[in-house]
Order: sequence, then C-alpha cells, then structure tokens
Amino acid sequence: MAAELFLRDYPELRPFVLSNVRPTGVMIGAGAYGSVEEVAIPGAICASKTIHDFFQDRHEFQAADLHRVTAQFVRECQLMSSLRHPNIVQFLGVAFFRGSRLPALIMERMLTNLHDLLDPDMDPPPLPHAPKPFFPLSLKCTILHNVAGGLAYLHERSPPVIHRDLSARNVLLSAGMVAKIADLGVARIVPRMRVAATMTKAPGAGVYMPPEALENKPGDNEEQEKKSRYGPSVDVFSFGVVAMFTISQTFPCDLLAPIYRDERRQIVGRTELERRIEYMNMIYSQLRKKHPLIQMIEGCLDFPEDRPSIREVLRMLEEARAEVRDEPVDMNKLELMRALRTLPKSQEDLQTDVQELQQKLQIIAREKLTLSQELERKEAALIRSQEAVVREEQRIEEIRQRETELLEAKDRELTETQQQLWRKLNEKEQRLEAKEQQLLEGQQQLEELTRRIAEKDELVSDMHHHITQLTEELQQKEKPPNQERRQIRTPKPAPQKHIILTPPQSASPQQHVCSCSCSRNVWWYNIKKFRL
Repeated sequence: MAAELFLRDYPELRPFVLSNVRPTGVMIGAGAYGSVEEVAIPGAICASKTIHDFFQDRHEFQAADLHRVTAQFVRECQLMSSLRHPNIVQFLGVAFFRGSRLPALIMERMLTNLHDLLDPDMDPPPLPHAPKPFFPLSLKCTILHNVAGGLAYLHERSPPVIHRDLSARNVLLSAGMVAKIADLGVARIVPRMRVAATMTKAPGAGVYMPPEALENKPGDNEEQEKKSRYGPSVDVFSFGVVAMFTISQTFPCDLLAPIYRDERRQIVGRTELERRIEYMNMIYSQLRKKHPLIQMIEGCLDFPEDRPSIREVLRMLEEARAEVRDEPVDMNKLELMRALRTLPKSQEDLQTDVQELQQKLQIIAREKLTLSQELERKEAALIRSQEAVVREEQRIEEIRQRETELLEAKDRELTETQQQLWRKLNEKEQRLEAKEQQLLEGQQQLEELTRRIAEKDELVSDMHHHITQLTEELQQKEKPPNQERRQIRTPKPAPQKHIILTPPQSASPQQHVCSCSCSRNVWWYNIKKFRL
C-alpha cells in the first residue's frame, strides 16, 4: 500500500521498481547515510542501501522537507540509471521495504571497500606506529587509476556530475580488485541538516572535503545554500585525500584527535589548517623518499584554481604506473596479510589477550548454561506439547472411526431402502403397462363400436327416407278423385310382407326371388324391424 501511494505521487520512479527483491538477512555495513544489506534477485546477489529516515520527528522537520528530499531522490535515481562505466557501481533499481519512507537503492554486490582493505581496524584510527598490511604500489596505483577513470567519466558528462562525497569507504572493490565508485548522489539525497557545533552544510565527510566547502555555516539561509556551487575541483581534492590514504595507509587526522605525549593520551583541538599540515607532515615522514604520486597528491590538495583536472590526474597516474616495476599482488594472500598485523608483539599483550579470552569464555559458559537450561525447558514443553498432540490425534482417530462406522451403516440401510423402492417401482410400472394395454384395447373396441353405430345410424336414416317416400307414393295411389273424395272413404291398404326397393349404396342387401313369381332377382329388405 505504501509503495502504491509513493508511486502515485511520483510515477516517474515506476520504471525503476524491482518487485522480485528478497532480503537474505546479511548486513553488509552501516554509515551516516544509511545501512547496506544483501538482497537476492533471480540469478544474482545484490546490495540494498536503505537511506535513514530523517523525518521521523515531525516537530523538527516539515512535510516540505520530505517532499524536497523525495523529489531529489527521484532525480538521482534517474541520473544513476543513465550511468554506464566499469568503474561506477551499477545501479539496478529500487525496492520498497518496511522501515523507511524512501525506497531502497538496489546495486551490484561488491566484495569490500578501500577503507577496510587497507586497514580493517582503522575505526577508531590506531597509533601511527601500528603495523599495516602490505600492499604493493602497483595494486595501489591500479586502484587509484580505476577511481580516477570513474571520476573522469562523471566530470566529462554534460552537464558534469559531481560526486561530492568521495571517500575511501565509497570506493568499493570486486573480487578481482577492480575499484568502483559508489554512493553517487546519496549526499544530494540526504538532507544536509547538521549540528551547528560540529558540522557544516558541506556534503560528505569533513576530512575529505576541501576548505572552500567548509565555509558555509549551518545558520546560513536557503538562498545562500542555493548560491553555493561545488565544481569538479571538490572531487579532485577528495581524490587527493583518498590517494594519500591509499599510499600511506594512514587515516586523515580529525579536528579532535588523541595526541600521545610522554606516554599520556590527551585530546586536543586543532584548526582545519593545523590538521591538514599535521597530516601532510606525517605522510612525508612515512614515505621518507621521493614518491611517484606525491606530485599528483600535492596538486590535488592545492587551491581550487590551481588543482589539475581529473583527466590530468589520470595522465599522471598512468605515468606513475609505468615507473612501478614490482610484482602484482596475489589476491589470495590478502586475507593472510591482514591477519598477520593482528599478531601480538609482547608477552604482556599475550597475557592481556588470554585474560580477555578467559573473561569471554566465562561469559560464554554462563550464556551456554543459561541457554542449556532454557533449551531443556523448551524441550520439556515441546515433549508435553507432542504428547498432547498425540492424544488429540488418537481421540480424533477414534471419532473418525466411529463416524466411519455410522456412515457405513447408514449407507447399507440406504442401499436396502433404495433397492426396495426400485422393486416396488418396477412392479407399479408393470401394472401400469398392463393397464395401459387394456386401455388401448378398450379404445380400439370403442372405436369399432363407434364405427358400427355410425354405419347403423346411416342405414336407419336411409331406410327412414325411403320408407317416407314409399308411404307418400302409396297414399297418392290410394286417394280417390277430387270430386269423389268427400263421398268415398279411403280403403285400408292390404298388409305387405315385403317391398321391392332400390337398395342404397351403404346398405348390406341380400339377394332373393321375388314372391310374385316373376322369376327375377331382386333386392329386398326385411322391414319388420322398421315398422312405420
């Protein structure tokens, strides 16, 4: 949900979002700007840099500050995505994790940084006479040449890209000792709000910044901050400090640093000029002879208008590399070199180490005992839980068996009932079929009777018609003339046994010999059934 809200306000960041980033739980490091963790994407292991959220305190920072930093973050992501150089750490995209209002920067995974390689125990800085791991000058020149090549790529872009936070910790090294510049743009993303007593508005670490970058005070207004512009000379000065640290393996002095006088440790304060002079004198005393990179370093630490360009620095590095004739270092021996410097130098150191180890062993033993007791309690609780689980599983199994038996009995009863119903249904169907057959036969008989009745009705109608005609003819024959009708009584006709008629087409006649002995075949009808 937070990612969607962020992308809704800043849709131009959507092309850089990686959705398949999975943290591995390995913490690589942490600094003033944020923490770096190891993450995994399909097919590769990368690094995730989460910038610290400086806006948790709403009383100190306003919403406008968050909007300004977020907009700057989006611009820097667009810039970093356009950079392609073998000496620039590759920017892969962004991912959203919990705990920060800004998405995390996803970049390629590197082995270590220049600071930890040259002196892993240098924070806090050790004594000047502390043993240092040995690195040949050829390796140092190669590393510096890689860094200068990356800066030249940035400075020669249009418009030039200024890093503003170059330091030994921002120079990362691969397994093949290829140096790459990291944290590009982080100094512009993180809000430059510093404590007035100790810091300034200058970007980056103070020991790597030139004097002109330390002039602005925290009390300056925003207009003065906008007018202040840092050119490529700022990165050139920082590169000179990185080069001095690389060849001497001595960390730059701080404004407040311990000074050892008469075997007593004292904290003294110095000005920026005193700090740099002291640092240069310490470097010169360690080199003790003309070094091929001293001239280049002095030029980088000069006044802004007298500093060489990074392209000139690159040329001087190439000339210095041509003068170096020592053998290249075996990368497999680097860990051995760093381990040799940790060996104790005296019996007192050994005794101190033994005492510290004994104390640590006692602490570990107590912790082990506590952990063992806790483990026993947890094992007992786990055994009880397992027994309870077994009992519960047994009870559930018994319930399941009873339910299974009940279901089987119900199934058998249901099957028997179903079979009985099927038998009854079949019997009813058979009886119904017999009744249907009887009904069909009755319908056929009824149709036959209906047909016969219709034939009889038609025959009766025809007979009635012929009888009516015959009767009328007989009446006409038996009537007297009109003048004698009143005087002569109509005689009663003699009874007739049969009448010769012309049979109708629909009748069923019988052939007989007429009773008048005319020897002719005639059709006659027995009219006894049809009395008038």
